[in-house]
Amino acid sequence: MSRTIARPVPASIQKALGRKATTHIHLFDSPGALAEAALAGGRVRGAESWAGGLSPAEAVRRSNMGDLDRVAPSDALMTRFERFGFEAPRRAWVDDVTGAVPNVPAFLAGHPLAMRRRIKIQDTAAPLAVIVDLTSSSNIDASDLERRGAAILALVRILSARRPVELWAGCATDADSRKNASVTLARIETAPLDLARAAFVMVGAAFPRQLCYGLSRARNGFDGHWPYGSHTISRTMFRDMIADAFPHVSDMLCVPAAHSDDQIHKNPEAWIESKLAEMDCAPAEVA
Repeated sequence: MSRTIARPVPASIQKALGRKATTHIHLFDSPGALAEAALAGGRVRGAESWAGGLSPAEAVRRSNMGDLDRVAPSDALMTRFERFGFEAPRRAWVDDVTGAVPNVPAFLAGHPLAMRRRIKIQDTAAPLAVIVDLTSSSNIDASDLERRGAAILALVRILSARRPVELWAGCATDADSRKNASVTLARIETAPLDLARAAFVMVGAAFPRQLCYGLSRARNGFDGHWPYGSHTISRTMFRDMIADAFPHVSDMLCVPAAHSDDQIHKNPEAWIESKLAEMDCAPAEVA
């Protein structure tokens, strides 16, 4: 299944662009659903090495079945980070002498903590949405995309082993003669993590460059440029672009599009460590 929404860009992006624009967001329940829609759209290109070297039919098949051979590169990155803990803030109601709403049973019982208020608490079970933009500069080799994807997959595996994770991946491109943006995302199962499909989607070039780009061409007229015709917006404001599509998400990690000078494919371990640090993850104490 899929759904499509179109939203005016938020004030932050409008200010950066200096004009109004629209973001077309296409959300799919699975990589396979996205792949089949792309093939049906008739704009998926052939087996170019730049796009992973797979035929369109094979790219669709692996989107549905996954590719466990692509898991191994992320395995080597994971063991170094097992020492990290992953507490994250979530909101909870607590009883107190003051608060936003009454606790009627406590009041009737004469309990002094007869009001309830919301607080932030640290909890390893706080849910997290990881949303990955697989769009990339045209001068990035498929091998660099594999290193990048392995780092992202390793980070997702580390996080999902310790807290609930909602995972989406796809591409953000130009639309409507570069005036607007098209964002195409597929949800990847994480309970448990669908490792085979996640690996195919992220560790390689076929899913983004064949299928996501093909669907963006068919639906929104993608012609090879960055969202809104700007090479900086999706890199610096990806969260602002997609926030309207995820109103249920309170804790979000957005991985923006790949550029040739990014740390992520040059030094994957350093990138993973920097992301863990940004999320206030600390090394776990050793007993």
